[in-house]
Amino acid sequence: MKNIIGRGLASPGLQAAVLGFLVFVTYAITMAPGLMYTDSGELAAACTTLGVAHPTGYPLFTLLGHVWTMMSWGSPISALNVLAGVWVASAVSITYLLMLNVLQWVYGVGTNQLYSIIAATGALMLGWSSVVWSQATSIEVYSLHLLLFSLTLLFAVKSVRSSDHAQRWTALTGLLYGLMLANHLSSAFLAPGLLLLWLSGTQDRKSRLRSWAVVIVPALVGVALYAILPLRSAQEPPINWGMVHRDLSAFLYHVKGTQFGVWMFSDKKAFSDNVSMFWALLASTFLWVGFIPASIGLWRLVTGQRRLALALITLIIGNLGISLGYAIPDLEPYFLPTILVAALLFCLGLPPLMKKLPSGSYWAALALPLFAVVVGLQQQDRSRHTAVDNYTSWVFDNAEPNAIILTRQWDYFCSAAWYRQVVQKERTDITVIDKELLRRTWYAPYLLQRYPDVMKRVQPEVEAFMPYLQMFESNGDAFNTNQANVRIIQQRFVALLNALLTANPDRPVYITPELLQDEQGFAVGYDRRPAGPLVRLVKDTSKYQQREGTAGVNELVSSLAGRMERLDKGLQQTALAGFGTMAYYKLDAFTDTAGFRRYRDLARRLDPKDRITRQLDAAIP
Repeated sequence: MKNIIGRGLASPGLQAAVLGFLVFVTYAITMAPGLMYTDSGELAAACTTLGVAHPTGYPLFTLLGHVWTMMSWGSPISALNVLAGVWVASAVSITYLLMLNVLQWVYGVGTNQLYSIIAATGALMLGWSSVVWSQATSIEVYSLHLLLFSLTLLFAVKSVRSSDHAQRWTALTGLLYGLMLANHLSSAFLAPGLLLLWLSGTQDRKSRLRSWAVVIVPALVGVALYAILPLRSAQEPPINWGMVHRDLSAFLYHVKGTQFGVWMFSDKKAFSDNVSMFWALLASTFLWVGFIPASIGLWRLVTGQRRLALALITLIIGNLGISLGYAIPDLEPYFLPTILVAALLFCLGLPPLMKKLPSGSYWAALALPLFAVVVGLQQQDRSRHTAVDNYTSWVFDNAEPNAIILTRQWDYFCSAAWYRQVVQKERTDITVIDKELLRRTWYAPYLLQRYPDVMKRVQPEVEAFMPYLQMFESNGDAFNTNQANVRIIQQRFVALLNALLTANPDRPVYITPELLQDEQGFAVGYDRRPAGPLVRLVKDTSKYQQREGTAGVNELVSSLAGRMERLDKGLQQTALAGFGTMAYYKLDAFTDTAGFRRYRDLARRLDPKDRITRQLDAAIP
């Protein structure tokens, strides 16, 4: 029995499972209980209803998420957050096996204990790095992306090193790469590096290339999952981004992510900012000291395994090539492939250093990831992060029955509202319209599907706007060179926004404050009245009854106070602006000093040093 247990503990598969379980425990402790920022609500709603998510559609992610929600209990968003943790923990386990294989490939068969400790150190440092940990605590597409990338690398390495089952591992490599493409299309930029990795063994490259079908055919099977998108879109699910069943051009526009092309390689400052962001992520992952073994590992490959070195460097170039030029704020997860390859180089540099130490001291290497988990625990703890849910409750509570809300607060409200309306069936009387999405050809037809009573009334304005929108979407650069087109499309866009007001006089219309100065000519002649985080557009003030909802406000403040992440700071400013507006409105319109102090106290709790809080303090001591 002792021998059986000993052999089991020596099994790399069991060791990998133990490491995965260990990091999953930390993910579970710090996991968000519900909705988080940006795409969390929309992706969760798409998974739950088997809908079509934002570009590029993510068919594999949506399909797996849907199956998971069918098998889970509790709320779908909580179950999907757990799934993100499972995916990332599994990626850590696979990375451990990958590192063992590459260590044996580069250094030959050596001390199993040494390689196991090195691989465990690298895998845990990856799993407890800030960018990886953040993907394990709430649902996003990058958790699955990391798992698929680690599996593809492992199978590619096995296909090179295996003499008996090379074809099998090659086919699995192709299939996993196709599934990567079906999850995130940025994987296309990893293809050259993966190809070089597949060709990096001692086998003849020409004979290897002749077996191309063993790679390509399984890859096409994975990519074929994109066919799910138009099939499901035609059934008009409640989340139907892109309405991709309309025609082939709509499908390709969605899958290629064409609408995001304007942010690619268009901003020189974004490139320098992204380089700084990447360097900071790399430094935090390896705690600075890890750069030494990573450099040694790269040198060891360049001098001893040039084909493997070229493959890994090409993977990094492909990933950074798409990431560094992308001008979006939430870019950190795009660097995950490079972070994983860097962790691999880190492991490859440790053997020459550790072999100089007594064998009994090898375990000291694990102090690095243990230090990382202690440092990162507080920063990554989202177990009490309910701010997005709380803010959405505050918005809903200030909206009258059958309200229309125009907004571009995707990160804080709109995405979350999709989930709560579609999945939780909450406040389905409210028509939520993302103003910026109205600039896409699919969105007005989608709104007609979701909110027919509202949208049928503005169809003349939609039909006048749509031809120009189609011209813009088909060739934006050519469209923008014609100033007459630019002027007309803006006029018709504003006319559509105004029609939502005038054609629905029986519905209260609200906007979020950032829209107040957005579009010249919008809501002219309407009075603006604050309503919590909203602004009510009022035509006849004599019939207006002030609504004041406070649902979720105290919880919002408790959840956000002291948090320093970018989106946390953004929502803090949004909430503070709402508190300030309501405080002054209470004081000026109603001489309600008690009401003023109530909102001032909320601002104090949220951020006592903020400019808005200081102004409120100065208004009434």
